[in-house]
Amino acid sequence: MEQTAPPAVKVKIKTLQAGNREFTRLEESTLTILRSGNYLIKEHFVRGRRSITGFTLIELVIVLFIIGLSASVVIFSAGRLQDKALFKEEARKLFLTIGHARNISLMEKRNVEFRIDRDENRYWIDYGNEKSSNTHILPKKFTIEGDTLFFFPKGNSSGGSVKIVNDKGQEYEIEVNPVLGTPSFKRL
Repeated sequence: MEQTAPPAVKVKIKTLQAGNREFTRLEESTLTILRSGNYLIKEHFVRGRRSITGFTLIELVIVLFIIGLSASVVIFSAGRLQDKALFKEEARKLFLTIGHARNISLMEKRNVEFRIDRDENRYWIDYGNEKSSNTHILPKKFTIEGDTLFFFPKGNSSGGSVKIVNDKGQEYEIEVNPVLGTPSFKRL
């Protein structure tokens, strides 16, 4: 048994004119539908020619401008977020170093000093006996303020606060409780 394709069917449709609420006879379109096997092939003819649709050059330029503008906003925001994250990371390192000085004092039962050099913009832990930790130097856009903190073997400290300030005037403060010797971290 041979399968034969059904004949082409021509359908006339009316298009809707912009602004009207009912169909008008703006133009006649012929829609030819050919059925071949399992595939449905459609071709759209308008007034005897194929309809070609696409974008104009001005539309493409506008879309590219919008994409470029949104990309620049994202890049600018990412730069600001990176600076903010770096500042918070440096403040967190300062807080952890102060807490480490207290823990060393408690575990090794000796006096430990947390030292700051404002001129060189750096800080370190002095364990005594001419032994000290690695010096941490802050990036140039940050400054450190505060005094030397002393931690004693019983867990108490001299008390005080240390501030880290960025070039925009934002600051974090690490305050050390003199009785307990524990540091607390807050943004001002």
